Amino acid sequence: MIKRMFLTLGLLLMAQFLSAQESESYLKGQFRAQEARRFQTLAKQSSPLTPGQEGFDVTYYKLDLKLTVSPNFLSGSVKMVAKVLTANLTSVTLDLINAMKVDSVLEGVSKVAFTQQPSTLNITLRRPYQKNDTLSVTVFYRGLPVSTGFGSFEFSSNGNSPWVWSLSEPYGASDWWPCKDHPGDKADSVDIWITCDSRFKVGSEGRLVEVVDNGNGTRTHRWQHRYPIATYLISIAVAEYSESSGWFKYGSSDSMLVLNYAIPSSDASARAALPQIIDNLRIYSDLFGLYPFFKEKYGHAQFGWGGGMEHQTMTSLFNFGESLVAHEMAHQWFGDMITCQTWPNIWLNEGFATYCVALYREKRYGPSGYSNEMTGILNGANVPSGSVFVRDSLNLGQLFNNSLVYDKGGAVLHMLRHVLGDSVFFKAMKQYANDPRFRFGTATTEDFQSVCETVSGKGPGSLNYFFQEWIYGQSYPKYRYAVGNSFNGSVDVCGVTLSSASANDPRVFFQMPIDFRFTGPGLDTTITVFNNSSDQSFVFNLPKLVTKVELDPNNWILKDASQTLLTVGNSDTPTRFALLQNYPNPFNPSTIIPFELPARSAVRVEVYNALGALVDVLIADQMLDAGKHEVRFTGTTVGGSSLPSGVYYYRLKASGSTIRTRKMIYLR
Repeated sequence: MIKRMFLTLGLLLMAQFLSAQESESYLKGQFRAQEARRFQTLAKQSSPLTPGQEGFDVTYYKLDLKLTVSPNFLSGSVKMVAKVLTANLTSVTLDLINAMKVDSVLEGVSKVAFTQQPSTLNITLRRPYQKNDTLSVTVFYRGLPVSTGFGSFEFSSNGNSPWVWSLSEPYGASDWWPCKDHPGDKADSVDIWITCDSRFKVGSEGRLVEVVDNGNGTRTHRWQHRYPIATYLISIAVAEYSESSGWFKYGSSDSMLVLNYAIPSSDASARAALPQIIDNLRIYSDLFGLYPFFKEKYGHAQFGWGGGMEHQTMTSLFNFGESLVAHEMAHQWFGDMITCQTWPNIWLNEGFATYCVALYREKRYGPSGYSNEMTGILNGANVPSGSVFVRDSLNLGQLFNNSLVYDKGGAVLHMLRHVLGDSVFFKAMKQYANDPRFRFGTATTEDFQSVCETVSGKGPGSLNYFFQEWIYGQSYPKYRYAVGNSFNGSVDVCGVTLSSASANDPRVFFQMPIDFRFTGPGLDTTITVFNNSSDQSFVFNLPKLVTKVELDPNNWILKDASQTLLTVGNSDTPTRFALLQNYPNPFNPSTIIPFELPARSAVRVEVYNALGALVDVLIADQMLDAGKHEVRFTGTTVGGSSLPSGVYYYRLKASGSTIRTRKMIYLR
């Protein structure tokens, strides 16, 4: 009977709190609407093309390059074929750093005028081109590339042997070859011909169709790639590589080459990794559809940067570690086949690949493999500021922010899996990967959201709340929950009061489905509720005594959570009269005031301002049983008027004589 009264009181207090909140609802609604509009505007922003590039769409590149390592030098030509998008096109602009000197430019077979700027090459065409015309220009150039970013083009060494490699993401392709360097413009195909010393192997995209011995100590390696590709995914890796290979059997009579180029000291690990690489191709193909470039190959070329880069069909990586291989391979679907349309949407590349490592481990090692991987991802994502959507894509620190773009991006997919349910989630992932609108093309966050909404059957806009708060918003929720229950021998009426707010902004809360797990003697059940208010109460009728309640027991939500009070069955009665510190403190819009009674008492709880004037009476001389109690203060007067920011005092008076007072701070 004592516990039943506690539960009833707690739920009544919650109802009073929600009623008092109505005076704030308009302002809160206005704030959230403004935030939503701002996020939608940001989501639609597009990284601008270089001026002079709007009028053509590249369909083909041929890189015919010669490199030497004594001295370090790069020379050759790049042919670009493009479809004209506008009327009366008289000039085109390509991205190229002027450390690479242009000798001449051909339009078709005729020389044309050009000018070089610090980072662009402007070409004057012989005649105006009209919409849908085909344009072909070839640039002859030479120089020593100056690497930017992560090392867009490097002449290095392993031991005493030369080692040349490229890593063009995000803006480095133009450091070593002329192109339209934007992720939204993908060529339909590319040829990459590299002439170098005959002792070297060259790794690149597609199929190695020919190696020509030039009779002068050099060989020309001719790679041919016949799938759409973004400029930053075109690469070369040149060294005295050891070669190992295997076969991915994807049909009863169909197999694809799996190729590893490794420096000699890593040859053993490259060979040992082949079975895992092939198994990983099977796992991802089962999840997302057949490896997208199956007509050519999948491979790795070792390079000198301490990580990995998902160069299309031939990933560059530092070593053959299991997680690194799994991450970069996932990009072949998410990043390569489907490329983020603009760099602010890069989480569609990196967040997906991060999460796919967890899926790989789940398929290979079971639920514990997934759980262990996700624990690390969620821990890494636990940052209070910054959004997954990159607002300043020229800042490489933000563009490749590990906590936000990688880990929080991966955590978003983990949470979305729980929001949609396994069946719908995996169907949506596969549908996204095979949607003809995006397959071998580009996509935005809004495109992925739309696929998820369609597959779920909930309709357009049904996941707005999720993507707005987790992709465009900042931080993560902090949950505080209190539990009270009354058990009569056959039914346990269990009440849960829940408060939630963003870790860095008390005005914002996260709408989310939340699991509560209830356990006790002979009881273990999980119930999902939808949290759509910053303060909410729930009542559960359970068949057995509840002794423990856990919020989100399986760690589906990126969050902080703490339970403030659990009153169960015949739990021990407090031995002292106590007024505890309110939480949160400072607070906005509300706070909880906990107190303990060692015996049944008439209780009065009041709030005063710093001048000693009475502000509100929260409990007015009400008889309460011995136990742990709490009451909520909403930062308003008894009449519902909002209080100014400042210091306030709350006082507890029990049985007419025992008085306790504490201080709290209200921030508006």
